[in-house]
Amino acid sequence: MRTFGMVVCLIGLSFAGHGRASAEKPWPPSGEVQWSCHYDASVEPDKARPHWSGGGAPDTERTLEEGVLRIADRGTKKGALHCYSRAWHIEPEHGGVIEVRVKVIDNDSRSGVCILGADGVHEVGVTLYPDRIAIGEDGPTYAMSTRDGFHVYRLAMRGNDYCVWVDGKLVIDGTGKHTHPAYRGRNVVTFGSISSKAKSESLWDDVRYAILGLKPAPPRIAGARDVVIYKKEGIYACFPSLIRLDDGSLLTSFGTRVRRSHIDGTGGSARYLSKDGGRTWEPYTGETPISPGWRCQDGSLAYARAYGWREVPESRREEFAKRDIVVRDVRPGVVAYLQGAYARRSTDGGKTWTKRELELPPHRSLMNHSRSQNCMMKCGVLLAAPYGQLKGQELGQAFCLRSEDNGKTWTFGSLAADPEGKARLNETALIENDRGEVIAMSRSEPPAGGHLFHTISTDRGKTWSRPVRTKIWGYPANLIRLHDGRLLCSYGYRRHPQGVRAILSNDGGHTWDLDNLIVLRDDHVGAGSDLGYPISVELEPGKIFTIYYITLADGVTHVAGTHWQAPKRQG
Repeated sequence: MRTFGMVVCLIGLSFAGHGRASAEKPWPPSGEVQWSCHYDASVEPDKARPHWSGGGAPDTERTLEEGVLRIADRGTKKGALHCYSRAWHIEPEHGGVIEVRVKVIDNDSRSGVCILGADGVHEVGVTLYPDRIAIGEDGPTYAMSTRDGFHVYRLAMRGNDYCVWVDGKLVIDGTGKHTHPAYRGRNVVTFGSISSKAKSESLWDDVRYAILGLKPAPPRIAGARDVVIYKKEGIYACFPSLIRLDDGSLLTSFGTRVRRSHIDGTGGSARYLSKDGGRTWEPYTGETPISPGWRCQDGSLAYARAYGWREVPESRREEFAKRDIVVRDVRPGVVAYLQGAYARRSTDGGKTWTKRELELPPHRSLMNHSRSQNCMMKCGVLLAAPYGQLKGQELGQAFCLRSEDNGKTWTFGSLAADPEGKARLNETALIENDRGEVIAMSRSEPPAGGHLFHTISTDRGKTWSRPVRTKIWGYPANLIRLHDGRLLCSYGYRRHPQGVRAILSNDGGHTWDLDNLIVLRDDHVGAGSDLGYPISVELEPGKIFTIYYITLADGVTHVAGTHWQAPKRQG
């Protein structure tokens, strides 16, 4: 009897060691492996748990026929393809394995029936023609009939090497030939019809992949208690905020979107309140309360932020493209662009507000993170850390908005950019430690990134130290200072097993306790690039509540939280 959808297996591989590639068993991995994910074609890929992203276009279709997925692509216009992908976040030095059982009905062009693996640096595509399999445009081939029945095809990749097997026989040895650049740095597994030009039809019985070089995951922290804050079928609940009000209650707001989109906010948002320390939650419909983080030393309220995505009619797309401004599709007839920042201030307790545009250098984009990007220092200096890309720069970076006069005026400057010029830095969390230093932890994008970058300011945010890549893999981060002076960094973990993690610093954020990673959740089964954004609060000494969004086996993305006890400080 077939299992339902996709099964997520235990981490690790039967043939892989826990060290670097040199410590693993001999390459290539032709024997048994322990699969990280398995799709068995009992449901459509985008309905499996966890699901595969993708689908088709006009002149393409998919059907399920007795436990086999039929993909038919009869169109040749731009966009006429039908394929499915999952981010697997492999490291090039360790690599991964993809294995499929498929029968080709027909295929007249490159990538019409294809298995593609990309590691963020390089990628390799195996095209299945009726009479042969082929690598890329001019790569090696192997003559065989792919439509005389179902065959098992295995693609393994690591570093600059790849190999292909058919029914257990090594047929293509690509040692030293894994050099084709990954398109836009993608790190994915893809199967189906990947070419608009191709006409093809194929039957997919089984798709699975394994991530090599995984280290054993730390166990989940003992005593953790989870709570569901908002969960509704058909609603993509995402990006929760969290503030602790003056009376001790907790307030969160989050998106309640009808599409799984980080740009299209259709569906609106919701606010929920907890009066018992996050154990129970109820809808909040009152006036927007004043965030304690807005209160300045002179009694005024102030904050600054980027506008973020601003929607305009699709007819204006060309206008922004000509100005070299980032613009993206939102929904039919609507696009959005990223420009500008503003400051707001109130001197009457929030009854009325003044707003003014901030002067900025020419930029392609400017975006916010969450409340994690804000910091009000003990001395009264206000800081915010939007991110984006200046005109003429190749990579995005983190910036700093700064005010010394209770939000009356603001300056704009650089906060963190990859000193090696390889990784895009963006969503940044700020916190002031007990020494009066400001600690920043910035997200970096794979393939060059993936680890948090660490930056320090010793002059109240005027200047920042050279960014250093930490050994903390995950993003984005949230930073809080605990009652005993330690700093807590919470972050999303987007590798298997996916979830939410945290780590502590005993020296004001200069170093982090990598030997004692804290696992809050390890049961996320949705898209690997879509989870987390945690925010933590210390309710009582050592008692932490962390909020985030997550997707479990039922496929409903929801807002949840975890109550947990921070380990006692050592020494």
